Amino acid sequence: MKKLSTTLFVFFMGISLMFGLTASANPAIVSYGGSYSNTLTAGQGYAYILPNAKTTGTSVKITASAANALQLHYYWSYNNTTIDLGTAIVNNNNYNGGSAYYNPGTLVTVVERVPASTTLYPSVSYTISFN
Repeated sequence: MKKLSTTLFVFFMGISLMFGLTASANPAIVSYGGSYSNTLTAGQGYAYILPNAKTTGTSVKITASAANALQLHYYWSYNNTTIDLGTAIVNNNNYNGGSAYYNPGTLVTVVERVPASTTLYPSVSYTISFN
């Protein structure tokens, strides 16, 4: 149990440090069925950590106040390995994404501003949910 606690602590510290270097992404641990709201301005980001994500598929739904102003960056972490799954721009006010994964692990979704959108939309509010 102590080894698991140490591993989780190191993982979350690593994720926090990684996002601290790239953007001001505050991490939040989320669960299935929950909806989370936030507002981002230029240079801000927010990380959603979904532990024990389903390997049969995880649906990520986001509703934004402006199209083409937010991007989602996905990471999959398992067995002390983190895989960068890429970025998707929320090109509509409603976006549905997600995927199936082969190994049990943790899905990290980082919501960031699209740099070119900050002049037109100084702040963008959104609601994200995981199912």
